[in-house]
Amino acid sequence: MIFTGSEKVQKAKLALLTMIRHQWEHGVAAHAFIDSGDDTIAVMLAHEAVYRQMPDGRLAGVSHTTNITDPCVCGESVMFAYRLTGDEKYRRAAAKMLEYIDSAPADADGLQLHNTKQPMIAADCMYMLPPFYAVMGEYEKAFRQADLRFKLLWNDEKHAMNHQYDIDKKALWRDKRWGAASGWTAAAFARMLNIIPSSGLVADGRKLLIGLLNQIVDGVLPYQLDCGLFYDCLDDDTTFIETNCAQMMAYAIYEAVSGGYLPEKHIESADRMRAAANAMMDEYGYIRGAAGAPSFDFYGISPEAQAFYIMMETAAEKYRARS
Repeated sequence: MIFTGSEKVQKAKLALLTMIRHQWEHGVAAHAFIDSGDDTIAVMLAHEAVYRQMPDGRLAGVSHTTNITDPCVCGESVMFAYRLTGDEKYRRAAAKMLEYIDSAPADADGLQLHNTKQPMIAADCMYMLPPFYAVMGEYEKAFRQADLRFKLLWNDEKHAMNHQYDIDKKALWRDKRWGAASGWTAAAFARMLNIIPSSGLVADGRKLLIGLLNQIVDGVLPYQLDCGLFYDCLDDDTTFIETNCAQMMAYAIYEAVSGGYLPEKHIESADRMRAAANAMMDEYGYIRGAAGAPSFDFYGISPEAQAFYIMMETAAEKYRARS
């Protein structure tokens, strides 16, 4: 194998590379290779994202895409490639992505919409956009986008993230506590805290993110099932038991405990999630039981489930090395 990591992680990586099609898949896959030390593949993914950059600045473009925020998730790997190689094409491409998103369709508060065809904010976007602003050094924009999205989508009664919000109607677009909505959000906050410097004028923003991350972890963990996983919609036991929410939450917990942003007590829950997710890998390295691509409403597999398995395993190793 050409990859770093355990045999299972290497299998997951190979499976992941067979599955990447869309912009968000491209970006989160690159995160997995960056985190786990496969620098060459991360740069190759960045190169492809730049090669397929659309004229308006959106990275890793696919034909006729209506996505607004999803391409932003490719920005971290593009800047990673710039820092590693010094090639100015990567910096220019990231800057062009930033120009696009700064002028993209948004609501009255400046929240960029999920796509160009629906007046909607989705929890998935929490992972796509605010961390990109952080990578680009636009820290105040990162904090504002994260805070406003959280306020729109957090369900204070259910202590979990709603999935989608209709900007025009000022009501939920999808009134579901989809597990991945909370997973994307927790993972975004953990990633941002690793990106944004811990000193200087950003202390209040980091304090905000730490508070929101603790809020979401404390809210979601009571939904954890005895098997270590969660229902696809956290508060709906008629939905299937799903794998990737657990991987996302475990990744966020390992990273945040390692960074000192979450209390150590949450590691036991993360370990149970990790063990359950490892049990879901098949002989080919696919993580089974995830919200399945491309519609994410059935028991299946997805590139993000592959990526977050790799990121969870890497974060767990990081935590073990620290302790």
